[in-house]
Amino acid sequence: MRLYFDTCIVNDSFVLLQTHGGDILHSRDVKLPLEKWILEYIALYYLLDLDDQWELEFGSSLIMQEELRSMPIRSIHAREKKSSMLKTYDLLAEKTRFPKLLPVPEDLLRKVSRALPDRKDVEHVCQVVLGGWDYFITTDFKTILCRAEHLKSIGIIAISPRVFVEDNFMTLEQLVRTLHGSWTSLEDIVKSWINEIKTSVVL
Repeated sequence: MRLYFDTCIVNDSFVLLQTHGGDILHSRDVKLPLEKWILEYIALYYLLDLDDQWELEFGSSLIMQEELRSMPIRSIHAREKKSSMLKTYDLLAEKTRFPKLLPVPEDLLRKVSRALPDRKDVEHVCQVVLGGWDYFITTDFKTILCRAEHLKSIGIIAISPRVFVEDNFMTLEQLVRTLHGSWTSLEDIVKSWINEIKTSVVL
């Protein structure tokens, strides 16, 4: 299966790296409610690690790089975050497919623009269609996933990491027990990650 990553996936990876490294997170980095957020990113954590085992092909486009480079820098933390995300992008680009941007026909642009309000989201989705990707992986609930049914009507499967994993492989509970042993529960993992994140966040 071929999975196209939205730019927010790199932001999510930054949060995971900061948390597991014991580094500082700003409160604006953390999505709320935390319980919903943490389940998505537990799924993302395993998804990024199991691509070979599950025979997944990850990819995106240069739109991701453009978005990261255009991020404003208003603080030292923002500068460090941008630098870290660009490094993550470079690492991801070594492992995934980042083909040249494909020219977008006007009719496709109009169709997608009617479904999504954000220009960069529209550009991403057009590349998903033109590239023949199977899934558009995102954690943007506010502007993309809330319109998932509409996007499906034009041939786009926009889906979060958690739903993708559970629809195609196994529940997160089953995944955790498979990887960490039957004595480990998803609840244990969730509590651990929430504690780590709260410890990392500086208000």
